Amino acid sequence: MSAVRFLRFPDRLYSCSVTVVVNHLHLSDALTAETEQSCRDIVPRIRDAGATAARVLRVDDTHLVLILEFASAEDADRVATEVGGPWMRERILPLLAHGPERSVGEVIASATV
Repeated sequence: MSAVRFLRFPDRLYSCSVTVVVNHLHLSDALTAETEQSCRDIVPRIRDAGATAARVLRVDDTHLVLILEFASAEDADRVATEVGGPWMRERILPLLAHGPERSVGEVIASATV
């Protein structure tokens, strides 16, 4: 599923498709420095592979949220296969209390600088 972002320029309104992926990651134990560093290492790799934005949020010591934006659903699928999936299987899935909660949603309101 993709969302639409509108960019306002003088006298014009442009739209472009945006696919947003959100993964809630519930850890079995508290976040370690090693896992935090792994998150810091993966976000630029995800961006370089084709994401327009990649963030990992710490809700608390056992709850992380991975938020990714892509120009297309095809880019999201490709990056998941080539970069995100292998990282999740190697570094994150063994640490989870249960499987990740993955959502793809439509942005209905957005404001960015």
